[in-house]
Amino acid sequence: MDFRKSKTTGFWLIWHKVALFLCYFFRIFAQRICDAMDTNNNNKKLKTLRWIIVALILLFAASMVIMIFTMRQRAETFAQNLVMKGELTQLMHDHEVIRQENIRFQAELTEKDSIILANSAEIQRLIAQQTDYRRIRRQLELLRNITQDYVRRIDSLIVVNEELALRNQQIRQELTVERARTRELAQVRDRLDEQVAIAAATLRAYNLRAYALRVRGANKTVTDRAARADRINIEFTLGENRIVAAGPRSIYVRIARPDNVIILAGLGDEYSFMLDEEQLQFTIRKEIIYDNIAQNIQTFWSQRDPSQPAMVGMYTVTVFMDGQEIGQTFFELR
Repeated sequence: MDFRKSKTTGFWLIWHKVALFLCYFFRIFAQRICDAMDTNNNNKKLKTLRWIIVALILLFAASMVIMIFTMRQRAETFAQNLVMKGELTQLMHDHEVIRQENIRFQAELTEKDSIILANSAEIQRLIAQQTDYRRIRRQLELLRNITQDYVRRIDSLIVVNEELALRNQQIRQELTVERARTRELAQVRDRLDEQVAIAAATLRAYNLRAYALRVRGANKTVTDRAARADRINIEFTLGENRIVAAGPRSIYVRIARPDNVIILAGLGDEYSFMLDEEQLQFTIRKEIIYDNIAQNIQTFWSQRDPSQPAMVGMYTVTVFMDGQEIGQTFFELR
């Protein structure tokens, strides 16, 4: 506005000085003519001519006043339009900066951008046509309100976007937890399935018992005396299993003395079997034909040196078949 006032004041001073100069010039010129007329001839025609000259001077002065007023109005309009054009340029620059900073929301703001550009073009047209100042000012304020609403819309989209991003992060975290839980459950299920499969394919020894016998010829008497124990009998029922394949089987029995030493059938590899990739020595091996139904099994171990009595204490008897332990029991000699 300071530029507009200085521009208007400059035009006003220039035309004021020009008008004063011309009025002074015509006044002197008219005075001289009138003096000359009064001196030479004081008739009625000369007086009429003097009034005509005075009228012309007044007409010229009025024209000058009108011209000065018109120039002043044009200067004010030019200055006002220049200011509003600067405001429009700044407003559109700010809008473009905001639009570029939030280009990710372009799809949601396309309609608003079109409205802003259309209003800007209309204001530029009005300024170029030197339209009424108040009309251009109203259009400019309308555009400013639209751009402010544009900023508010962006702020709202940013808030919504942040909320969606937070929710998406929560969903991803929940999904990660659920996937981990699903994997864990799948692993547990696989282990259970494996255990079930193993259990289904494993033969079990039921009613397993072991006891010592005193042998005197054909007479055999159960005893719990270490000094009288000549033989150890092992009895059990091999359970029914329709899943495993029928056919020949090898049953291995390990008898551990009270000092945990295994009673061995022999020292060579032919007196051993494999269990979980480990080679173990057995006390008894019995060959059977398994036909998938329950089967009663009996086997025994005999004392090799009758002069050495059995050890007093608790004995452990463990039965193995198909690379797995299928039963275990205990007996005690005194």
